[in-house]
Amino acid sequence: MPITRDSVAQRANVSSATVSRVYNNPHAVSADLRNRVLEAAEELGYKPNSFAATLRRNGTGNLAFVEFSKQGRAYYWGRLDSFDWFFGRALRGIQQVIEHSSYQLRFYSVSKKEELEELASQCDGIIAYDVDTEEELSTLFDLPIPVVVSHHLDPIQNMACVRTDNYQGGVLQASYLKSLGCERPLYVSGYLESVKPHRQRLAGFRTLYPDVDLLTTEIGSRSAISDLTKQVNQLAPHYDSLASVNDLTLFSILLNENLALPSVGYDASPYHSLFLSQVASIDLDSGAIYREAARMLLSLLAGEEKQCVTISPVLVHPNENQQ
Repeated sequence: MPITRDSVAQRANVSSATVSRVYNNPHAVSADLRNRVLEAAEELGYKPNSFAATLRRNGTGNLAFVEFSKQGRAYYWGRLDSFDWFFGRALRGIQQVIEHSSYQLRFYSVSKKEELEELASQCDGIIAYDVDTEEELSTLFDLPIPVVVSHHLDPIQNMACVRTDNYQGGVLQASYLKSLGCERPLYVSGYLESVKPHRQRLAGFRTLYPDVDLLTTEIGSRSAISDLTKQVNQLAPHYDSLASVNDLTLFSILLNENLALPSVGYDASPYHSLFLSQVASIDLDSGAIYREAARMLLSLLAGEEKQCVTISPVLVHPNENQQ
C-alpha cells in the first residue's frame, strides 16, 4: 500500500490536517507536534507530493530567493569572497524550513520592478535578500504574491520583514568595551553617507561614547588598507581600545599592525580563529534571520497576517570565537 498523509497522521497520532500544516505552514505547528510528524514520516519513508500540493493550491509550487544586483555601488560587502559564509548561512537557514514543506526554492537576481513582476507569475512567494535601499524596497510593493524582505531594514508598515537591529549592535559593541573599563576607544568606519547600516552602528556606539573619535576610510585603491593601518598605528598610543564597523576592516588592521588594544568588530566572521589576539564581535545570525523569513513566507501563503520581526544581534565574546 502507498504511504499517504493519512498513514503519517495515524503513526504520529495526529490529524491529517496537522500533517498538512507541518509541510505547508510549519510555523503554525508546535515544535513537539512537528517533530512527531517528521519522525513518523521518516519511519514510514513518506515524502510529500509537491505536484499534488501545487494543484490543490492552484500555484506553481516554487518559492523565489531574490538577490538585487546592486549595480553601480562603489562598495558592497556582498560581492566580497570573504563574506560568502554569511550568504551560505542565510541559505542554510531557509533550507532548514523549506525542506520540510512541499515547496521548492529557486534563485534569481533582479535589478528592476519589471523583472519582479514577471517573476511573480512563475512562483508563489518571494524572500528578498539584503534589501537595504528605499529604491529596492519600492520595487517589492504591490506584487500579487506574498513577499518577505530581509535584513538591513527599519520596521516597515504593511510589509512582511525580518530585520536586524544595527543600532542595537553598535550599543553592544560599546557595552563590551565599557565592561572592560575602556574610556577612549577609536572607532573605524567608512561609507557613512551611502551605507545606512554603518551610520546606525556608529549611532548606537555613540550612546555610550558620545565623543568617540572617528577614523573613516573607503576601500577602493590598492593603498587604502595600508594607509588605514598606518593611521591607526600612529593614533593607537592615544586610545585604550578599538572598534570597527565590520570584522573585515578590523582584521585588515590587526593583520598589519601588532596592536594590544581590546578590540570589537561586527559580523562575527568565522575567521576569528586565525588571530592569536582574541577579538569580540557582533553576530547578526543570518541563519536565524532567514529561517524566520522562510517561516514567515509559509505563514503568509497559509493566509496569516504580515509581521515585521527583529532578530536581535548578540555579542560574541573572544573565548566564544575559538569554538
